[in-house]
Order: sequence, then structure tokens, then C-alpha cells
Amino acid sequence: MKNLLLLIKTTTICFIINLISIAPSYAQKDLKSLEGFYQFSENKDAFLQIKAKGDSLVLKQLWDRQEFSFGQTSPLEFYCKARSFPLKFTDSAGRITRVLAFNKDTWNKVAHYVSPASKEIQLTPQQLKTFEGTYKMNGGDADDILLITSKENRLVLNQLWDGQEITFLAQSPLDFYCPERLFPLRFTKDQNGVVTQVLAFHKDVWIKQKNNNTNH
Repeated sequence: MKNLLLLIKTTTICFIINLISIAPSYAQKDLKSLEGFYQFSENKDAFLQIKAKGDSLVLKQLWDRQEFSFGQTSPLEFYCKARSFPLKFTDSAGRITRVLAFNKDTWNKVAHYVSPASKEIQLTPQQLKTFEGTYKMNGGDADDILLITSKENRLVLNQLWDGQEITFLAQSPLDFYCPERLFPLRFTKDQNGVVTQVLAFHKDVWIKQKNNNTNH
């Protein structure tokens, strides 16, 4: 009887060891289905890239190139201990469709990603000059003022309340973008081709002030 129990115990241990030894290969195969590009539901300019590396996932924020490593806690859930950063994927009929970050931010899986830099166009110094000036936020405080100037085929936005400067590249004759800040600008011109306002982050309207001088 003791020999039989010993045989059963030994067989069970061997079975568990075999399961452990083959688990990583299955896990790694499954992780491949999670790879790809994900777009933030609340900001269409924000993208993540997720890749499998061994038995972990590596998440890269494409706007600033920061990378984070995640360990698997369940078939569709992962956790980054260094940042207390949870991820939970959604599987719809065998296809990964989205990932939830921090239990609140939804990122939808997309087929392709196009770098903002690849969308850049070149405007002439004269074209860029038309955007220069000071802008006041519509409905904002008295000190909510931006100063926009042009420099080396770019627009430079200066937040006058704190002195921060942000550089934008042109993506169309009226659209500009700062990839590092996920910061879009869209200008509006009147029927005479004069710039009247700029829309920041798809929601904040800044009105261009008349008779201002950017040389001061």
C-alpha cells in the first residue's frame, strides 16, 4: 500500500513538473494574440504598442517612447508592479479588441499606426507668419494668454502664465501637432484668409487678439 501511495505521489509530482515546463510555451503563444497597436478612446492622437517578450508583455507609449513590463496574473490580465499599472484585455469571439488600463482608460486595438512625424508637411515662412500673435482663451481667466511665433519651419507656443514653450509641426495648412505632448492645434481663418482663432485639444478655443506685436 505504501509503495502504491508513493507511486501515485511520484506520478503526480512528475505530472505537475511537466505542466510547469510546458506552460511558458503555451503562454508565450497566447501572448502573441495581444500584440499590436491600441488607440485611446478619449484622444485619437494617443497610441500604445504592445509586444510579447518571453512570458511578459512590454507596453510602449508611442508619444514619448516610455516602456513598461507587465507580468501575467490571469489569461487576460497583466500587472506592472513598478507603476502599479493594471491591464485587462477584452476577447470578443477569439479576437482581442481592446485593453483597459488603470481600470478606467479604454484603448481600442487598431490595424495600423501612422507616426505623426510622417504626416508632417512643409509650410513657407510667410505661411507660418500668419499664425503669429497672442491668443486669449475664450471664457478663460485674464492671464490665460498664449504667444505663438514661428521658428525653423515650426510654430512655438509660449504659455505666458508659466513660461512653458511647446513646439508644433505642421500636418496641414491649418493643423499642427506636438507628438511629445499629444497636443493638437487647429487654426481657423476668415473669408479674407486672416487667422481668427485656434482650437487646442479639440475643445479649448483661443481667440487671436488684434493689433498685437510678437516682437515684444
